[in-house]
Amino acid sequence: MSQSLNSLVSLLANAQCHLRTSTNLDGNYTQSNSVLNFQNSKDARFDGSEAWCASVIDTNQYIVAGCEIPRTFVAVSIQGRGDADQWVTSYKIRYSLDNITWSEYRNGAAIQGSSDRNSINTHFFDNPIRARSVAIHPVTWNNHISLRFELYTQPSLYTFTQIGHVDTGANGVLNSGTGGREIVVPVTFPVAFSKIPEIAISIDLIDSTADETNQTRILVETRNITTKSFECVFKTWHNSKIYGLRGDWTATINE
Repeated sequence: MSQSLNSLVSLLANAQCHLRTSTNLDGNYTQSNSVLNFQNSKDARFDGSEAWCASVIDTNQYIVAGCEIPRTFVAVSIQGRGDADQWVTSYKIRYSLDNITWSEYRNGAAIQGSSDRNSINTHFFDNPIRARSVAIHPVTWNNHISLRFELYTQPSLYTFTQIGHVDTGANGVLNSGTGGREIVVPVTFPVAFSKIPEIAISIDLIDSTADETNQTRILVETRNITTKSFECVFKTWHNSKIYGLRGDWTATINE
């Protein structure tokens, strides 16, 4: 099955993480320059190198991306230094969910890296990695430990919920007559949703009566749900007499 980055979130490009490195060659060679495809202004006085460059050249170097909330990591892309013949030819991945205990992806096996300055090598993880932090540890390199990179995650969904109360009020529609009867109560959300929500309604008060040969019949449903409002419909039928109904509603979306 083909793999695609189209539906994934670029973590670094969207400033969704914090970056830290083991060492920097100097202030012009930091993690600020490590974003995939970063290019400087061609004036070294301002932007520095087109990559993060370590000051110590050994296998103890790393660059780590840390998030405040857990993310589902799907892939990583790596690229060399754009303004010099320096790149990481292989690397390993470590990750942590709690930033205390760290795990090694593929038990520390090396992943193929770059072969030149600007070609992008993307690796899709065997299975998505659930973590707060992901670290790249260079294993081998060409001339110097220098790289640009990107981490790709699944979009994070957040639950947005609003609650409220609804009741039939004082009326005689449900407590008189026979057969099917209903009351429609309009409800406006305190804050408009970004899309149509899912709504649940629970009844917390029933004031009703029925003769000894019949049972109380009650139905509550929703109609005409929009991002701004909905209608709560209270129904009864046959010989039921409903003097009052009261309920709680919950409206929820994932966004």
